[in-house]
Amino acid sequence: MKTSHLMFAGVAFAVVAEALLLMGNKNGEEEWASFRDAHHCIPVAATDGSNRAGYQCDDGQVHYRWRQMR
Repeated sequence: MKTSHLMFAGVAFAVVAEALLLMGNKNGEEEWASFRDAHHCIPVAATDGSNRAGYQCDDGQVHYRWRQMR
């Protein structure tokens, strides 16, 4: 087998593996929306002076969303 065939097979395998990983990746936005509504979460600003904001929920914790983390 030529080296070019092996390289092509490796690239094809990487593309297929990446496609399978992306298909199985769920961002959890639906779960977060139901959790936020069920626990009466309200947005709050962080007190440490950073650009991050969280949600104060009735479970006593501040939950940070991944899109807000910098």
